[in-house]
Amino acid sequence: MVLARIKRKAAVATAVAVSGMTLAAMSPATASAATDAVPSCVETSVVPEVFGNMLVYITNNCENTQRVKPTFQWVSGSGPQVQCYDLQPGQEVLQAVRPGAPYNKFLGLVSC
Repeated sequence: MVLARIKRKAAVATAVAVSGMTLAAMSPATASAATDAVPSCVETSVVPEVFGNMLVYITNNCENTQRVKPTFQWVSGSGPQVQCYDLQPGQEVLQAVRPGAPYNKFLGLVSC
């Protein structure tokens, strides 16, 4: 009985350690690829919650056209949908998604 419990705890600990190593190995590459994809001259401003929506203002301060798409933790199928934007220099757009904070999180911009 005691030996079976020890084996079970060891198996769970091993599974947790392996899954943690997998996430740690994947996270830096994913984050790096996302941050390298959109130049820093494209700026965002987030309004966490307005009538159940999260608002993200995206401004292209670059000297050339940028194609960007905002990413979120979760987007409801019944609310506004995320789209790819072709932003001319100086152009600003507004992306709204549902739900707003605290149930959602803006993750950043990616190239599209």
